[in-house]
Amino acid sequence: MLETVYQHLEILQEQASKFSPQQQEIVTKILDDLSYFLQEMAASRQFESAENNAEKLVELEKLNSLLERTVAQQASQIRQLKEQFDKEISQHRRDNQGLIKSEAKIQALLRNSPDIISIVGADGLVRYHSGVLQQVLGYNPEERIGKFHGELIHPDDLLAWQAYFGKLLEAPGIAGSIEYRIRHADGYWLYMESIGNSLIYDSSVQGIIINSREIGERKQAEIAVRESELHYRVMSQITSDFAYSFKALPDGKFTCEWATEAFERCAGRVPEELESFGWWNSELVHPDDREILIKQLEGCTFSRTGVNEYRIIDRKGEVRWVRDCWQVVWDKTAERVVRLWGACQEITDRKQVELKLQLVNEVMIAQMASAPLAINCTDNNGRTLVWNRAAEQLFGWTSAEVLGQSLPNIPEGQKQDFYALLKSACNGKPQNGLEVSLLKKDGSSIDVWLFAAPVRDVGGETIGSINIFSDLSERQRIQEKRQQLAAMKDMEEPFWARYVKPPKTQRKNGDR
Repeated sequence: MLETVYQHLEILQEQASKFSPQQQEIVTKILDDLSYFLQEMAASRQFESAENNAEKLVELEKLNSLLERTVAQQASQIRQLKEQFDKEISQHRRDNQGLIKSEAKIQALLRNSPDIISIVGADGLVRYHSGVLQQVLGYNPEERIGKFHGELIHPDDLLAWQAYFGKLLEAPGIAGSIEYRIRHADGYWLYMESIGNSLIYDSSVQGIIINSREIGERKQAEIAVRESELHYRVMSQITSDFAYSFKALPDGKFTCEWATEAFERCAGRVPEELESFGWWNSELVHPDDREILIKQLEGCTFSRTGVNEYRIIDRKGEVRWVRDCWQVVWDKTAERVVRLWGACQEITDRKQVELKLQLVNEVMIAQMASAPLAINCTDNNGRTLVWNRAAEQLFGWTSAEVLGQSLPNIPEGQKQDFYALLKSACNGKPQNGLEVSLLKKDGSSIDVWLFAAPVRDVGGETIGSINIFSDLSERQRIQEKRQQLAAMKDMEEPFWARYVKPPKTQRKNGDR
């Protein structure tokens, strides 16, 4: 019986070598206890057999039964431990497979990530670089291992990097981003953006993980934006033009969001003052122009853009003219205007010139209307712009019949030559006293003197010609009288004339 038990113990000892160290320790202790118990029992049996003690034999049988049950229980526990061990081995294999797959994914991410992933020790030495380093900076990752990470950073950015790295050493965890320049293997500088994660106290890392990416295009765009903003500020400082933005509230009122600096030079007020009062309904706009602007804005749902010219009153009380080009932003969901953008240009000097020109034009129109000579003006296309009362009397057509039309008093066969004559006058060859024969409304012809000169706008561009006509009929009648008198003077004196004495009023002194 004991031999069988010993055989089972040997088998259990062989199987225990397959268990984990912790399980082997448990099984070995159980087997040692069993072995000691069997040895005690064997010694007891030998002693009792020597004494031939029948009573002890019965007890030994009981102990044998107990031992068998104990061995069976221990064998059951060992089987359970073995089953648990097999499960742990299976789980360990699954965990290893998961780790292998995870590692493969991480390696794939490292290979395909556009960011440079680096691990830097607390001493600043590089312990790892991902393969993207060579694609971005041109360096072999293995050759950079053990080198100082900061030695490639631009000298002007090195101090900022050292401060950033120092914060990572002091406070574990993820820090904010930092931008700096780093030297490419070919010698030029690249803009980089990095984010550091301090895992110095993590036993699996014991370093700082740095994710870096090249941001050259973004920096160029930022530099371009800054230069554009600088140009804008300069232009805003040297020009009288200013821009603005107003937010439209649901109740129809407008609140200022911002206005450029030139507003102060134009209106004599700082841009922040627009936030405290409205625009078109404030004391800034001239009272005579305020209502017109408000009505135009009320209808801006139908017109998305507009151009207005109106007067504003600056802080000193002076009136200035502005030309306002504005555009509304329409919200389809709310079905209303939500924002108003605009750009204003001061046109005070231009308006003053226009008002003077308007006065001059009014005086000139009055003079032409009351002039005794026939006057008309034509544009570059030959259309009639002016036809005064003297022209109505001389040619018979009213101004309503002629304005906007070609000149009606030109004979059919002479139109081409006559307009060529006017075009020549527009080109700087005025006509002074040219005799031409024109038509009247009744179909008769009339001989006139033509005086033609170009008409130019403010910019000096020729926009047409002014034509003055003087009737030659009176001149011709006077010429005919003169010719008649000259003919009578050349006639011979009749014989009886010597006998006719002149009247006394015509006698000279001394005549009797």
